[in-house]
Amino acid sequence: MAEWARAGRTKILMAVLGGSAVLAMGGLTIAFDGGVPMDSSPVAAPILPGPMTQGDTVTMTVPPSVLETEKAVVTHKAQPYKG
Repeated sequence: MAEWARAGRTKILMAVLGGSAVLAMGGLTIAFDGGVPMDSSPVAAPILPGPMTQGDTVTMTVPPSVLETEKAVVTHKAQPYKG
């Protein structure tokens, strides 16, 4: 019975230590964080010059009616299970 109580106290102690470590890491992050530099742009995408247009590279193709490859054929079969 004493083993169960000791195991329970150990689990609670480990949970408290883990939570304290997470809080400490968060506090250190806030303390040493320099923030966002003033020279960074507010957008994540690159800025492209001019408006977006649809160019002449858009093409339309028709798929072939017959496949270029033949149907796969089994060349080697395994021996049947004799169990």
